[in-house]
Amino acid sequence: MSIYIRKNKLLFILTILTSIIASLGYVFMAVLLQQLLDIAIDKNFQQFLRLVVFSIIYFVVLGFSLYLQSLLSKKAICKIMLQIRSDVFRGIINHNIENYEKKNTADYISVVTNDVKMLEDNFLLPLFEVIQYTVIFISSFVLMIYFDIIVTICVVAAIAVMILVPSLLGGTLEKKQNMFSSKLADFTVNLKDILSGFEIIKSYSMVKSVIQRFDKVNTETINSKYSVDKLLALNEGLSAFLALMVQIVVLFLSAYFIITGRITVGTLLGMVQVSSNLANPLIMIFTNVPKMKSVRPIVEKLKNMSKHSLTPPKKENIATYQSHISAKDLSFSYDGKKEALSGIDCLIEKGKKYVIVGKSGCGKSTLIKLLSGYYSTYTGEILYDDTEYHMLDKDNVVQLSSIIHQNIYMFDETIYDNICLHEHYPEERIEKVIADSGLTEFISELPTGLQYQVGENGSNLSGGQKQRIAVARALIRNKPILILDEGTSAIDMQTAYDIENRLLKMEDLTLITITHHLEPNLLDKYDEIFYMQNGCIKEKGCFKHLINTASCFSEYFHLKK
Repeated sequence: MSIYIRKNKLLFILTILTSIIASLGYVFMAVLLQQLLDIAIDKNFQQFLRLVVFSIIYFVVLGFSLYLQSLLSKKAICKIMLQIRSDVFRGIINHNIENYEKKNTADYISVVTNDVKMLEDNFLLPLFEVIQYTVIFISSFVLMIYFDIIVTICVVAAIAVMILVPSLLGGTLEKKQNMFSSKLADFTVNLKDILSGFEIIKSYSMVKSVIQRFDKVNTETINSKYSVDKLLALNEGLSAFLALMVQIVVLFLSAYFIITGRITVGTLLGMVQVSSNLANPLIMIFTNVPKMKSVRPIVEKLKNMSKHSLTPPKKENIATYQSHISAKDLSFSYDGKKEALSGIDCLIEKGKKYVIVGKSGCGKSTLIKLLSGYYSTYTGEILYDDTEYHMLDKDNVVQLSSIIHQNIYMFDETIYDNICLHEHYPEERIEKVIADSGLTEFISELPTGLQYQVGENGSNLSGGQKQRIAVARALIRNKPILILDEGTSAIDMQTAYDIENRLLKMEDLTLITITHHLEPNLLDKYDEIFYMQNGCIKEKGCFKHLINTASCFSEYFHLKK
């Protein structure tokens, strides 16, 4: 957290200064009360009038100082929260695909929302309160010495006990807060999973089981929160009791000293007021310090997440695709146990067209993701113009290709935004990709055209319309490699044929298609077919060669037909 305090150094210093001024003004009220009571007992009307005038000015200044202190502390918290959320989000968004997929999306949502909010409630707000009440305590302590040294010594003894007891709860509270953070993340994961499957829940009458699942995680989360709250309640109760003891010590000693003639009645009132200024700040300090310590695991988690927000140093070699991409003896496993790919050898030459076919689960999409730079934990080699992937900048490798997946994601924005993705392109280029992807007629029928809002994940569009937009999104970037991972499966056969046929005619475009639609006229236009089976490329060659031989591909083709 120190880095954010340094970033807002000036605002933080101003907040502390106003807090000191307001706190000192608050403590000085004890002297004011002492003077008022002593003047009243002496029946000195002139001094009383002067004290009234002084008090009016004093309270106006104090009120303004309290307002300024509250305003500046809230501004400081808002700025720090903004910076933390921004850094954490940048850290998440700067993950490469491989690292990002190691956690559930809901985990990231929980960090940005729940954990950051917990940091505000259990660190930032208590931090400013501790600063404020520490100033009140120190100044009250000095004032107590001014009133009477013997009472002060007794108060110090009582405070020593106050310091010891709550500190014993800090370690347990830290563990409970960390557990609560984990339960919040689990709750968010389960809630996202349930709501994402709403259609399945209703279609398959899963309402009862889903409610039971939600109630279970909800109960576990609340129980975890309550275990934290119980410790906080114990800490608050002990602090309040011990603070009360301080006031009782002061009250009885002061009463005794009045009887013995050591102090005046006004001094008694002042000391009682000061003792409350000692006790109440101590309650707040000893309540808040364990809270602040308890969020250390969360601070560490946010710190680790934010590390990715720093731009990593670029590697010397930038990925190029002037000639070819090749895989040599390539193997890969998602879980480190079962291999998804094994011993792959293939060559993707610039400008050529390739189609990958095979039964579901044979490794087609996995191979594409590896060639596109999604994963680095493979064995063998992936070469980009003879430079191995691990020697290149990973983000740069990903930028070589555009992938159109079967399941298209749409941002809750306009069609225009979902095609251009907030980049600027000439109008004629936009019109060309709209025509090439078969969107012209659909957009012309919309009242707002390209400014039509697609809804959450394209809820206002059909599956075919979403895939046409995805094709336009890929084409407009003019990347050297275009990958269709079942990218036209939701489009009618004629439109899918037309789009794929157009792509096959683009000379400078390297096209890699994964498909289950085995259309002979299209397959014949590809330079090479890779037939995959059980994570291996079983056969490869042109359509005419493979179809006219007793091959696995030929058998698969005729079976599909």
